[in-house]
Amino acid sequence: MPAGWVREPAVAGLFYPSEPRRLREAVTRHVEAAPDPDPPVDARALIAPHAGYRYSGPTAGAAYRSLAGRRAAVERVVLAGPAHRVAVGGVGVGVSTARAWRTPLGEVPVDVAACRELVAEGVAVEADDAHAPEHSLEVHLPFLQEVLGAVDVVPLVVGRCPPRAVADVLDRVWDGGGTLVVVSSDLSHYLDEAAARRRDGRTRLAIIEGRAADIGPYDACGCVAIAGLLLAARDREVTPRTLALATSADTSGDPSRVVGYGAFGFGASPPLTSEERTWLVERARAAIGHELATGEVDPLGDGEVPERLRLPGASFVTLEHGGDLAGCIGSLEPVRPLWADVARNGRGAAFADPRFPPLEAAALDAVVVKVSVLTSLVPMPAPGSDELAALLRPRVDGLVLEADGKRATFLPTVWDKLPAPDRFVAALLAKAELAADPWPAGMRAWRYGTDEFWG
Repeated sequence: MPAGWVREPAVAGLFYPSEPRRLREAVTRHVEAAPDPDPPVDARALIAPHAGYRYSGPTAGAAYRSLAGRRAAVERVVLAGPAHRVAVGGVGVGVSTARAWRTPLGEVPVDVAACRELVAEGVAVEADDAHAPEHSLEVHLPFLQEVLGAVDVVPLVVGRCPPRAVADVLDRVWDGGGTLVVVSSDLSHYLDEAAARRRDGRTRLAIIEGRAADIGPYDACGCVAIAGLLLAARDREVTPRTLALATSADTSGDPSRVVGYGAFGFGASPPLTSEERTWLVERARAAIGHELATGEVDPLGDGEVPERLRLPGASFVTLEHGGDLAGCIGSLEPVRPLWADVARNGRGAAFADPRFPPLEAAALDAVVVKVSVLTSLVPMPAPGSDELAALLRPRVDGLVLEADGKRATFLPTVWDKLPAPDRFVAALLAKAELAADPWPAGMRAWRYGTDEFWG
């Protein structure tokens, strides 16, 4: 391709209007008709559909509605979508060599330096032949132009490759500042409406729960890019929320053979509401009650769970009876949906804490169930006991210590009994059966916070 060339639109007049005024009106109509997310989502990434605007425009509008007020904050968009027409060679992720992409609304500048760098680092290849006829990225450009203005884009066409390949690219270009990631994907294809909604509902839960491996090509045409986004999002303190879920039947009226569409926004996780806190406490109590009544471990087969509680989370559940500790079991890292983690740990606190006898049925009503939801573990320097104690924030920090294959933690509530940082550290060392002198070689430490509630 000649230097400084511009990629021309491939599907203007087919997937979206080619006349600028009609195109601008269509984009504005779809965005303005979408409801504002409640609570608001400060989107750092989106998943949005790429069918013709006639079919998926309202769902795409819901995704871009979440960017209201972000025009000044977003400086660059990394746009990743599947290759429908031409295969992508090499590592399976392809960039454009164009300096800009043209739409009926004008030119969209390409971050040429970023594209070249990705190729130089071996995580992407030049793939102009795959980009040329592809609609999955192009249909998003008018939305970006209207909602965000003249932002640079990094166009990524994704072929057959492991999701990790996409995550590796995102790890290099998804900075913590002004970069927005948009993954382009429709959901199920050509099922009847009832079957499509069932399949798309399962895909929605896999996205919310971060189960990248459970989304395949029959679930979403952009399954690889979606899975790559889920992998990259794990270390960025952003979590997904459903913004819209629909099928082509909602706009075409034909339920016999539909395509599914979903819009998801990734942003900072909002605090738990009082209703969600109550739900978690009651669910932990229900898991205990189930085992007391049946003698069987609760199968955790709940279908109706608040979406926020389906996000992966780590928790501790503490039981108190008559003001005394009766059990405490927890998780330090998110390995399952928060609701399931709380239910499992409730059961563990009642029946699997080796320090206490199993809870008896007669005591359940009098037991106070306390739930502590943990923030992410943050590494701390731990060169010695005094240095570590000086860094701790009393009544704020939970602490994890690990050395010589031993690990132990204190929740922030332990500060009530051990208010002095040096005593807090010494007691945790004793709990882990680690000596303070000499200080264990290779000691590792993490701090974390908790959101605590009970009932």
